[in-house]
Amino acid sequence: MWRDRRVIVTGGTAGFGLVLARHLARAGARVVIVGRSSESVRTALEACERAGDSTAAIHGIAADLGRAGEGNRVAGETLRLLGGIDDLFCCVGRSGRARILDTADDLLRDYLTANLFAATEITRAAADDIATARGHVVFIGSLAGKIVMPFMGPYSVAKSALAAYADAVRIELAPRGGHVLLVSPGPIRRQADDPAADRAAGRYAAEAAAAGLPPAAAAAGGTTSLEQLDPDRLAAQVLAACARNACELVVPRKVGLLAGLIEWFPNWGRRLLARATTR
Repeated sequence: MWRDRRVIVTGGTAGFGLVLARHLARAGARVVIVGRSSESVRTALEACERAGDSTAAIHGIAADLGRAGEGNRVAGETLRLLGGIDDLFCCVGRSGRARILDTADDLLRDYLTANLFAATEITRAAADDIATARGHVVFIGSLAGKIVMPFMGPYSVAKSALAAYADAVRIELAPRGGHVLLVSPGPIRRQADDPAADRAAGRYAAEAAAAGLPPAAAAAGGTTSLEQLDPDRLAAQVLAACARNACELVVPRKVGLLAGLIEWFPNWGRRLLARATTR
């Protein structure tokens, strides 16, 4: 279903965005990966080449999507490179560790910029083309957008906003033929050849130490014990969810069930969540 599809993957130069871009290219799509700097784009394309991926199917654009005008520019450049836009995968995000009551408004805006506003302008710019192509808009959210866990409050606020935005886009795009998928995964393991692996190592520990948080806050899932997801398996699940036009994909599923319990039985569900977190 992806052969000759023209796809934008934002946040596609590292982490799960790059994994998704590779899977799409291997499935026959023509992919534009978007990163914040020309260096990150170049490094990602070199990693793809070393892995044996066809670089003829993968193009790169450097853009800071948190800045006004950059989403429109990426859409225009993609039209020039590929002749159209059929699908959009929004993978830009920023996680972190902090106490919400110690988080100044400027820092909270940074979280919102990275996790929400990096997706809004480019979605508006690509929406008409995607609707015409009966394509897919995929937002990579987080379990933190469904369940608020200790020391991840700013991230949860931003990813919750992205989840609401995805619902709003679906309401307007679905009647026009477009499919909108929200992916809410737990922590995702970085691949060995991830260009950002070195930068990511130890980041949560440094943030937790600087904020005076307990060492458990630096774990991949915060103080909640979660096994890191295999990125290749998750990418396959995301593409399969697109094939069946699913509205949402929550991985692992058991945490999605807990989120449902919190929604329907707030007191009981939050007691279960409290038991699942370490102190």
